[in-house]
Amino acid sequence: MKRLFLALALPVLGACSGERATPEDFYAVAPQIITYMEQDARQNQPGRVADGPLYVNLDSFRRASASVTGSALEVDSISLRLDEPTQASQEQALLCDTTSGFGGCWVRKYGIWINWNQAYGTREEIRATVRSTSTDRRYRPSNFCDRVWKLTYRKQGAQWALADKKMILDCRAES
Repeated sequence: MKRLFLALALPVLGACSGERATPEDFYAVAPQIITYMEQDARQNQPGRVADGPLYVNLDSFRRASASVTGSALEVDSISLRLDEPTQASQEQALLCDTTSGFGGCWVRKYGIWINWNQAYGTREEIRATVRSTSTDRRYRPSNFCDRVWKLTYRKQGAQWALADKKMILDCRAES
């Protein structure tokens, strides 16, 4: 019981003590998350279009920045700093999913869509629950393949490195 209390209390205590990650920390980890999720989606979602375009839900990254740093970074500044081909969610034909427990909207076009669902961060650790959705244009409507990872990045000196990864949803297990 004591361990459960500590597991629940530590994130709250860290947030209250002002030990949040900085925007620079967020900008250091965010591209690593995108790279990891894109590589995973392109290599491990069989039968899907591997060379489709990459879409990053910038609004999900904006919400994650607020959770990790305590301040909401502008979507435009995130787009510029990530230097990724991104699409504003309002401009896409989306399918919104709230039944999965993670929520979020997914692009109907073929390609890969990356959405940062949940975030937590301190000066030493940033945790992310991230979903990649790949869509196959051979089917109408598109055939979706979702993979969700819990990624933990820890600071090692001045750099951030992937410390732990755990898959919590795999589309291959659903079929």
